[in-house]
Amino acid sequence: MHTIELDQMVLEAEDGLMLGNGDLSVSIYQKAGQIVWRFGKNDVWDRRLDTSDSPEPAHIDEVARGVRDEGWTSHGFLEGHGEATRGTTDEKRMKDLCSGYPAYASRPYPCPKPVGELALHFPVDQRGLKISQRLSIEKATVDIRCEWESSVVINVHCFVAPSPNALVVSWEAENWSDETATGEKPPVWFSLYRWADPTVEKFASELFSGTRYGYFQGSIRSDKVTPLPPPSVRQIDGHPVVEQKFYPDLEFSDGFRYGLAPFASDLTTKSIPATMDNGDAARIHLISEEAVLKGEIAVVVPCSTDKGGMEAELRRLRQQLAADLPGTLHQWETTALADAEQFWAKSAVEIDDPLLESTWYGTLHTRRCAYRAGVIAPGLAFPSTVQDYSLWHGDYHTNFNYQQPFYGDYTANHIDVGDSFFPGMKHMVDIGRKLARDYWGCRGTFIQLSGYPFPTDNDPYGTGPLARMAYMTGWVSNHYWWRYLYTQDLEWLRSEGYPIIRATALFYTDFLKKGDDGLYHAFPSGQGEYFYTGKPEDYTDQPQVVRHARYCLQSAVQAADALGADETLRQQWQEILDHLVQVDDLDKLGMSDEEKRRYYLNMPAFIGMDVGNYIPRPGDEPKYLHLSRGGSNFLPWQMMIHLRNGVFEPDRDVPAVRAHLRRWYLPNGVIRAMSTGDHGFIGAYGESTGILEPLQEMMLQSWDGVIRVFPAWPKQLNAQFKTLRAEGAFLVSAAWQDGRVRSLSIISEAGKRCSVASPWPDGVSVIDEAKQPVKTTAKDRDTIAFETAPGKKYKLVPTRTA
Repeated sequence: MHTIELDQMVLEAEDGLMLGNGDLSVSIYQKAGQIVWRFGKNDVWDRRLDTSDSPEPAHIDEVARGVRDEGWTSHGFLEGHGEATRGTTDEKRMKDLCSGYPAYASRPYPCPKPVGELALHFPVDQRGLKISQRLSIEKATVDIRCEWESSVVINVHCFVAPSPNALVVSWEAENWSDETATGEKPPVWFSLYRWADPTVEKFASELFSGTRYGYFQGSIRSDKVTPLPPPSVRQIDGHPVVEQKFYPDLEFSDGFRYGLAPFASDLTTKSIPATMDNGDAARIHLISEEAVLKGEIAVVVPCSTDKGGMEAELRRLRQQLAADLPGTLHQWETTALADAEQFWAKSAVEIDDPLLESTWYGTLHTRRCAYRAGVIAPGLAFPSTVQDYSLWHGDYHTNFNYQQPFYGDYTANHIDVGDSFFPGMKHMVDIGRKLARDYWGCRGTFIQLSGYPFPTDNDPYGTGPLARMAYMTGWVSNHYWWRYLYTQDLEWLRSEGYPIIRATALFYTDFLKKGDDGLYHAFPSGQGEYFYTGKPEDYTDQPQVVRHARYCLQSAVQAADALGADETLRQQWQEILDHLVQVDDLDKLGMSDEEKRRYYLNMPAFIGMDVGNYIPRPGDEPKYLHLSRGGSNFLPWQMMIHLRNGVFEPDRDVPAVRAHLRRWYLPNGVIRAMSTGDHGFIGAYGESTGILEPLQEMMLQSWDGVIRVFPAWPKQLNAQFKTLRAEGAFLVSAAWQDGRVRSLSIISEAGKRCSVASPWPDGVSVIDEAKQPVKTTAKDRDTIAFETAPGKKYKLVPTRTA
């Protein structure tokens, strides 16, 4: 059993222990006299996309003319201070297109919103509080013990139900008597509340006063930003509910809304008049007239996306809970424990390094709280940690921030978690079809740098130097192809994956243009995140753009071939690939044939870092050898680049990785992505959970369809893993001890031909479940292949012991 244990109060939600079911999550922290559960929910967003001040989004022909003919330069993402260094025929339009899009730069919304909080009030007059908090990862429960000098003890146990969306808290007070009691209230009572949305001016002022980090200036200067409507306490069928309404949007014509509804034993609910809260909150108190020493409370969170809407879901739950509250809560916990057991049975690791092992378990637990198949994924921050307004809109930022929290899900054998990539992305794909058609003159779909997990009817980021970059489209497409490689699920590929891969490939088919040299070129598109420079070469054949276009087209060819689809398109895509401009001189880099093979088989994000031509070579010193002062958000990406290029040196690099983790791994199991000292408590950003993949790839790699176990592992660090997933739909288990592989077995899910790099110098032999030898074929000196049957397990041993 893996636990995270804290023996002090936690003062911020993003530092608190986390529970969740992949849709509803809570972060647990403390205030004076209170234990607080802060709710987050993946679909709770202020969905307003206000383009009223925004110019017509940029057409790619305008950008091409500005870059090629007018020499545009710009110097900011808010006000671009655009200049046409070679003159322009339309000064205003040039300046508009060089400046940040007002719908993004001058509005704080769309953005995710916090849901509200439940507070357990304990006797604040008691002296000498000692608090201990324990998260049991494999049970998905948190237990808290508060103890005072008087011998009064309050024990708290809590969990989030897999379904419905509910937090359940049970408590018990010990040694509360006439001799130990303080105050006239019972030892435990609760308040459930949602505060009123502050003005952006107030939020920005508080952020700056605590950090000196200035943000939201564009929103403040626009003088057009309005908070959400204030929350209220409603009686729905006689039951009090804290309700938060949102403004109308394309999906909910009356506005999205959700409720916080309490159900408790032996506690009376008391709605607090708005005048007593000064209109700043909607609040319900739950308190007994007598000193009740034991009880349970459930808070359910129905919302507009539930079947029939918020009120219909609340009525269903109220009927169920009214019939048998204790029995229902017991059943919910039984289901939660079984669900957790099933989750953790899918894979496991053991590492003789507590920091690395706890990083794997803590990271996967955190993802389980906030990601689930069929549910839209969070934006930048975990939902239970978001603030009233978010930096960068808390959006789907598609140049690594959105993608990296999914790195490692499939290798960890958690298809259910990895599949949460797709529901929210559907909306970006949908609006991307309009953007491709109207602003690029292309078929297919264009994936914008910034987007949201709900319908929009216009470009969310229509002007500025970042508005027309072509590399994110391929980057997003990678995940659909990845899913197929790891599962070999042909039906999913046909119905879900290939339509998106095809659409992204069609975009590149039309965007890439054949030049007089007979090669296909990418113009105009920048890479990374930088301003207009006045130099056309900075928008021509940028490595990040061409690499992603190439890999996307490769994936489309392979996917179409697997399905026997689109023969004409396949030929067209292959023709482009055969004549695509080369942006990396592999011979000049001194790459061997093996290194060139790695280059073409690996997804572009794992070839080189973000922008430029740099690809790490043997002997190069990784950036992560030096501790970052700003956070750990780039660490997983940098590690993956070195692992996939075959230049990760475990005995050199792992101590550096451990140093990063010691600096940025928080006591609650979350790795801090960006410095709180620099940015404030802006939410726990999910991108650093990408550490899951490089940790696993040190133990298991299959990027070219060949299984390699412990390919980049420190020689003297013992470890083992169980049923990690390799490409080809193989579940691999292996152990490393005393500097060598001690055991290796493979389960074949799909019955595909299996290729394995021998982990032993004398070769490898294969034995089936009947202990019979399996015929193998040598692919090369170090690699064998063998046929498999679906669902069968194979043991691999050194040839001399077979």
